[in-house]
Formats: sequence, C-alpha cells, structure tokens
Amino acid sequence: MMDTHNLNLTDYTPVGDIIVTALCVTMAILLKQTSIQKNERFKTMLLIFVHIMISAWSNVMYETFIYSDGYVNPVWIYVCRIIHYFSQNCVLYQYIKYLQEPLWIPYAVKKRYKILSMIAVTASCVADVVGTFTRYGFYVNQDKTIHYGFNTYIIIYIMFIVTVFYMLINYRSRLIKQVFWSLLLVNIVSLVLLMVQGMHNQVSFTTVAYFLPIVGIVFLFHSNPYDIETGAVSGNYFINEVESNIEKGNEMIIISCNMLEFSKVIKTSKKLKYELYRFFRQNIRKGVLYHFPNGRLILTMIKNKNTNNNKMLENMFEDFKKNYEEFDIDYKIVIVETNPKISEPSDYMRLIEYIEKNLSFNEVHRITDSDIEKFYDSNYILSQLEDIAMKKDLNDSRVLVYCQPVFNIATGKYDTAESLMRLRLEKTGMVFPDQFIPIAEQYNIIHTLSLIILNKTCHAVHNFVDEGYDVRRISVNFSTIDIRYEKFCEEVERIIYTNAIPYEKIAVEITESRSEADFNVMKQRVIQLQKLGIKFYLDDFGTGYSNFERIMEIPFDIIKFDRSMLIESVKNDSSKFMVSTFASMFLQLNYAVLFEGVEDDRDELHCVNMNANYLQGYKYSKPIPIEELKNFLSKV
Repeated sequence: MMDTHNLNLTDYTPVGDIIVTALCVTMAILLKQTSIQKNERFKTMLLIFVHIMISAWSNVMYETFIYSDGYVNPVWIYVCRIIHYFSQNCVLYQYIKYLQEPLWIPYAVKKRYKILSMIAVTASCVADVVGTFTRYGFYVNQDKTIHYGFNTYIIIYIMFIVTVFYMLINYRSRLIKQVFWSLLLVNIVSLVLLMVQGMHNQVSFTTVAYFLPIVGIVFLFHSNPYDIETGAVSGNYFINEVESNIEKGNEMIIISCNMLEFSKVIKTSKKLKYELYRFFRQNIRKGVLYHFPNGRLILTMIKNKNTNNNKMLENMFEDFKKNYEEFDIDYKIVIVETNPKISEPSDYMRLIEYIEKNLSFNEVHRITDSDIEKFYDSNYILSQLEDIAMKKDLNDSRVLVYCQPVFNIATGKYDTAESLMRLRLEKTGMVFPDQFIPIAEQYNIIHTLSLIILNKTCHAVHNFVDEGYDVRRISVNFSTIDIRYEKFCEEVERIIYTNAIPYEKIAVEITESRSEADFNVMKQRVIQLQKLGIKFYLDDFGTGYSNFERIMEIPFDIIKFDRSMLIESVKNDSSKFMVSTFASMFLQLNYAVLFEGVEDDRDELHCVNMNANYLQGYKYSKPIPIEELKNFLSKV
C-alpha cells in the first residue's frame, strides 16, 4: 500500500460511486425512451449523466491507485484526480446552465456566467497543476508518500453552490412555489451530505451529493409523460415534436381522431383498452401517440420513403372501422402531412380543429392545399374582425352594407329592403357572410359588426330621404348575442337618433331563441324599442324550432317565412294548405307576412295566393350595394 502522510487521509468505499453510475445509466435509458422533446435541455441532462459517471469512475480509479499495494505510476493518479474534479465542476456548470431556462435568466447574464465559469474551472485546474509542481498542493513524493495540501477545487465548488442558491432565491418569483421549494431543499440536502461526510473524514458519497440535485430536476422537468390508460403521451408535447421534426427536415403524417367520451369509456372498458393496444401494436411500427383531455388522440409518424404510406393508412383505417364499430363511439378523423404552406408548428392543431368544425361524425378527411388556404383565409379574416372590434369605428370601410329590395304587394312598389353584411379586406377581397359570420359569433365580435351595419344603413336612409326617395323602412339583422347586451336598446336608439332619421324607418330582424332567458330578454327589448316606432321582424320562420305560444307573446310586426316553407308548399295540396293556414292565421292576428326566396313568376303567384304582404328574392334582385337601392325606390 502506498504510504500517505501530511494530513487528511480519508476513508473511502466505492459503493457510492458504483451505485450512482448504475443510477445514471438507468435514468439515461429511461429518459431517452420516454422523452418526446429531444431539445437542448434533454441533451444537457444526458451530458450531466455522462459527467457524473466520468467523475464517479475516475474517483474509483484515483482512490484505487492511492491504496494500491503495487507500484502505480503517479501520472495516473494525477490524471484521474484532475478528471474527477473537472467532471464534478462540469456537472455543476451544466446544472446551473439547465436552471437558467426555467428561471428566465437574461441572455446577457447567461453569457457572462458562461465566460466566468469557464475561466474559474480553467483557473482551478491550472492552479492544481501548479500546486503539484510547487509542492503546496496535492503531489506524490519520490518515496511514494502522498501530500494532499490545499484543494483549489473547493473554492470552485463554493462559487458554484453560492451561484445556485443565489439564482434560486433571487429569481424565485419566476418559479411556482412547489418547484422553488423542491429545488432549494434538494440542494440543501446535497450540501448537508457533503458537510456530514467532511465531518467524518469521508469521501465516499461526494458523487452522490452531486447526483441528488440532478434527480430533482429529472423529477420536476422530465417526469414521465405517458398516460397509463392509453399508453399515449401528454398532448403538451405535440407541438414540440412537430417543431423538432420540421427543423430536422423530417416529413410527418399527423392523424387526429376525436372520439366523444373516449376518455371516460377507456377507463371503464377493458375491451376497448385491449383493442386500442392491439390496434397500435398491429398498425404502428414507429410513431408517437398523443392523448388530449377532450378525448382527442393524435398519432404522429415520420414518413418512410421506402414505405407505401397511402397503403399503410388505408390498411390502418380498414382495421379501425372494422374493430371500432362495436364500441359505438362517434369519431372525426383528420389527416394532415407536414407542408411548407403551414407556417407555424402550432398551426397544425388549429388547422385540425378548423377542419373538424365542418366535418360530420364518423368521417375521415385528408387535408388538402385548398383546406390550408381556407384555414389561413379564416385566420386572416379573424385578425381583421378583431381589429374592427378593437377600433369600434362605426364607419369602418372594411364593413360594407348590401341590401335586397323587398316588393310591397299592396303598393306594387319597392319601398322596403333588408340590409346585408359583407366584408372587403385587402388580402382576400370580398368576403361573404357564410365565411365570417360564424367566426364573428364564435369570437364574440358580431355585435360590433351589427352596430356598424345599423349605422351605415341609417346613414343611407338619411341620404335617400334627403334626395326625395320613398323609403318606408330598411331592416337590419341582429343576433341573439346582440340582444343579450344590456345597452342594446340604448345603442340602437343612439345610432338612429345620431343619423337624424325617424325611428320607424328602421326595423330589427331577429330569430327565435330556444333559451328561456334569451326569450325573456328579447321580449323586453322588443317592447322597449317598439315604443320608439321601430318595427320588429321574426326571421326564418319555419326553420328549426318554432313555438307559437312564444311568437304570440312577443309583439312582432312582420313574420318572415323562410324559403323552405315556400318549397314545402308546392309539394302537394296538404303542404300548401298548411303553409297557407299559417300565413292566414298571422294576418288575422295583425302580423304582416313576408316570403323569402321568391325566384320566379310561379313562386310569386303562389305566395300571393297564400296571402303574402311582402316578397323578397332573386326574382326581384340579388343583394346589391345599398347605394344602388335608389334604382328600385320611387320618388315621393
């Protein structure tokens, strides 16, 4: 055994280093298999494991050489010692580097830390080597005795550990409370372990102490994302994988399957769980399955150039339909491939959701370039609608008023009309209601558009009256969403008053609501505005839900029969009698009746025979810019 003297001979057993090495290998394997995000943090974590293992085994070799009974070349002792301490410093350096991201450390501070750390680590190594040559540090005498001297690496350790605690405490507001205390306490445990070890003149658990904080960040930031019920990965990782593969130039196939109540059924049905596992074992060789909280499953696969991907998908869906019919779970399946036309990784999920809205249940849709263009048009329209809503300019030039003249049977004139909404946007040109109304209603922007149309309609009516045209009234459509606004009546009254036209020149068109609360609010709004002289139309009578008791309770002025009622009335005598009876009944109750969708002379005659008061449709005019309505109006 090599003689040692001159202070600090320590006790050592390799058990700690061997166990840490085994744990590093195990955790590295698990991390690699379960991590979906092979990002910079993942690579940093693997590098930390490598440095810990190097530190552990160089320490084993170092201590083995020191206590060896045979001759050992001192050079090997020096090399193992430097590698051991240098690797420890690298672990601390990488650990702090890892923490900088969740702590949102500024780039300038990161850069400064990197430079100072490299200088400190290099200086400690140089100082240790110099200490060996000058005999004030660690060295092996010619008589094979060992002198430990002053350990310069202790200073570096203190610097690193102070930095760790400073970062955690100084930036603690950037971490949730549980994460902050977890990181702080695990570092305190590590420090206490080193202190206790030093008090007992031990060095066996140094690597263990360095390893403990690493275990902490593995649990906190790399916890297993797999769902036990489905074997799927948390949906939170989906965008990261798409982004990573796009950066690498990998082409992907993304398959979304949205199944109603899937999350609930999978927990109770062992048969469904078995079929799910069987399906993926049989059909999916390489791919990642993601599970989202709303019952959506998304499968991602990297396209294989040596595989007929279309045939693979065809076989997969044949198997899916054959085996899943028995579970009676409605689904919508959307398939999309990575495409350079899709600008952002996060757009893939939004694109899937956009397509699903117009998809029937139990249907499979493969996204085309045309779908992508419509999706981005929709996004652009939404951005413009949001800008319109934010500016609240009642004269916004992007919102256009069109109208459709209405023929008054009693006077034989076009003295009324219905206002219709259009958008004219810079990138898409003219946009029709079926494109933007659903978006406006979904994102609660419709009310601003309604007020703009009302204002522009009032302005047009004012001009017609000034120019001597006979305009009895023009109707403006409002949605149930509009009616719910507490200041709806106040806003309508103010806009009409500001445009200096009589209130009776404007009518409000609304559709019937099934909601009891909406019905009560609607009734209040109708009564309040009718006192000013504003007329009310019940729009789309005959479609969906119609409750005669409620219709009678709200004092509408005009009932608009949907075109579907006109079509129904010409099918047979019974249908004609039914529709005609409805019209006669409303007339006897002092409602006027307007038929929409009149397209030819036959339709016109049919409506006249069913006691119609007003007619509207393509026979008279398609929707036109409201300024052109004067071509239909008569002079007073």
